[in-house]
Amino acid sequence: MGRIEAILLAAGYSSKMGRLKPLLPIGETTVIRRQADILHGLTDRTIVVTGYRGEEVEAHLSGCHADTVRNPAFAEGMFTSVKAGILALDRDVSAFLILPVDYPLVTRKLIADLIEEFQRSEPLVLYPSFSMRKGHPPVISSACIPGILSYQGGAGLKGALTPFNGGAEYFSAEDETCIIDMDTPEDYKKVLALVSKASNGTAAPESLR
Repeated sequence: MGRIEAILLAAGYSSKMGRLKPLLPIGETTVIRRQADILHGLTDRTIVVTGYRGEEVEAHLSGCHADTVRNPAFAEGMFTSVKAGILALDRDVSAFLILPVDYPLVTRKLIADLIEEFQRSEPLVLYPSFSMRKGHPPVISSACIPGILSYQGGAGLKGALTPFNGGAEYFSAEDETCIIDMDTPEDYKKVLALVSKASNGTAAPESLR
């Protein structure tokens, strides 16, 4: 199996949150650095797509194990950042995963398990799932790239990947971290509570402990 790279999406306005999501504190770090650190050593390269307040996010990632690419069209929606990230992939990449900043609790173990399963079964798309709910990040074969880049519909990445459903597979995650979305201040409070419980060894997703 060839190169597998990661695309972190951190370009949006964070309008529902009211604060810049990539730079929100989580544990002893920030959301975006936590994600980049988790991916380090598991993927061959990590690309962070920035947009809104891009200079801030890029400066914050200085010295981190990640490359950055600025999406000048970020205001047109997340799918423009997906495309920007794909265009920044190395030409010899065989697969890539896409992780939005909205999913800050995705674990290193999940990423490792997804990559191992993808390399074993070689589907077109591998989605993590928990309790019958599709989660993040999907691992996507490079064979899907032309179709994604040419997609003109209004359903974003979900719509672009629909033609590949016949070649998609699902991986059952051990806990709910792949489906915990952080979009509002209330969501952020719940995420911090889970991290706090994990650090104290109390009830929390097992993989966070």
